[in-house]
Amino acid sequence: MISAAQAKEKTMERITQIAQEFITNCAEPAIDEAVAEGKFKATPSFEGVVNPAATGAAVVELLRKEGFEAEHVCYDNVNGYANYILIKWE
Repeated sequence: MISAAQAKEKTMERITQIAQEFITNCAEPAIDEAVAEGKFKATPSFEGVVNPAATGAAVVELLRKEGFEAEHVCYDNVNGYANYILIKWE
């Protein structure tokens, strides 16, 4: 049996991997499209991403390391529903 510390480490590694895959498969194309349209922001959907709170934080951290402003926008209330990553580079 693995220890709790090992389980936590493996979970964090997996969250980082999911975040990197999201950036490659969703964020980068959204940024490229926004740049082509002369925009300074992109909002790729975060719908369907596993463990959105932890993964969103990892995506934001990775994007900020690359110089972007980033925020995980996620809410579900009477005003509606949203789950996306707001990325800015202005």
